[in-house]
Amino acid sequence: MLLQPGPRKPKRRLLGVWITLVAAYIAVATLFISGGATLRPVQIYGTPTPVETVEQRITVGDTAFAAGNMAAAEEGYQRAVALAPNNDRALAKYAMILSYRRRFSEAVTMANRAVAADARSAHNYAILCLALDWASKYDDAIAAGLKAIELDPNLSDGYAYLAEAYADHNRPERALEMANKAVELDDNSWLAHRNLAYAQEHLGKYRAAIAEYQRAIALFPKFAILYMGLAQNLRQVRASAEAIATFQQASDLDPSNPEILDLLGLIYYEKNDFDKAQSRFKRAIEADPSYAFGYAHLGWTYYVQRQYEEAIPNFEEAIRRGATANEFNYELGLSYAFLQQCDKAQVWLDKALANEPDSEPARQGKILCADNK
Repeated sequence: MLLQPGPRKPKRRLLGVWITLVAAYIAVATLFISGGATLRPVQIYGTPTPVETVEQRITVGDTAFAAGNMAAAEEGYQRAVALAPNNDRALAKYAMILSYRRRFSEAVTMANRAVAADARSAHNYAILCLALDWASKYDDAIAAGLKAIELDPNLSDGYAYLAEAYADHNRPERALEMANKAVELDDNSWLAHRNLAYAQEHLGKYRAAIAEYQRAIALFPKFAILYMGLAQNLRQVRASAEAIATFQQASDLDPSNPEILDLLGLIYYEKNDFDKAQSRFKRAIEADPSYAFGYAHLGWTYYVQRQYEEAIPNFEEAIRRGATANEFNYELGLSYAFLQQCDKAQVWLDKALANEPDSEPARQGKILCADNK
């Protein structure tokens, strides 16, 4: 027969687990209520690294540039280009700083890439004008500048860069016209006032140029190139002490700029302070071993002191690195001639005469060698 099922007895194992859980809950609750522990969230994943945007990297470059830190500005713009290789703003900014850092070939490449990225941008063509001009490609620079102001007739920077290119192309009146237009469009632009000063400098209006450089410095007091321009004009009006102090300000802002050191050396050279001149020329070469004028001007200091053995390797290195002034040819030839090494002297004296048939120093060197035969 079938028996009716009686009431079920709870299984002892399940009952034990339930009692244990309840006891644990009571213990934990008591612990937190008494302040003995603090709940902490469990961190499963690491904190994500913030992702920089190209605009943030450009801003880093802009901030460094405004502070006069050209090396940091270059790094900021380079990192922007690395992040966004086709961003025309990043490319243009990088081209600009490369020009001011004397990296001319790279600057032209970056400026052309900026134009390729956005050929409708007047600013990109303006920067291309700058890069080409500083690379001594004056005709191409003028063409780029004209394109910039064609695209935007109100772009002050376009007229300013174009003014500099015209001045370098030995068209100072046209340069002055463009620079005045740049200032008219933006009187608070350091660039417009700087290039107005540059145009006036090429017209021989040194005191007017000094005033404009001072205005540019007031607008952008951290830019070494402005002090360098001011110092050059102070040198032209024979204000040597002021020029030296101003060159020193430029050097303090940009210690690795070889051109600043070289120009400071030239002031000491003109004062016949050859020890200080040599110190600056050597520092210029140390800052940039490819800087040809540093070697040439160092050669001058030895040449005028009749230390021809020391002059010769510096003139040769200057020419090897691209210094093309004819005087370096005949000074090198004369150095050999004075040492009675006329077989070597003839090469450089002949080259000087080929470049400049009326070169009196080269002729004198030839006579000297003929007399020593």
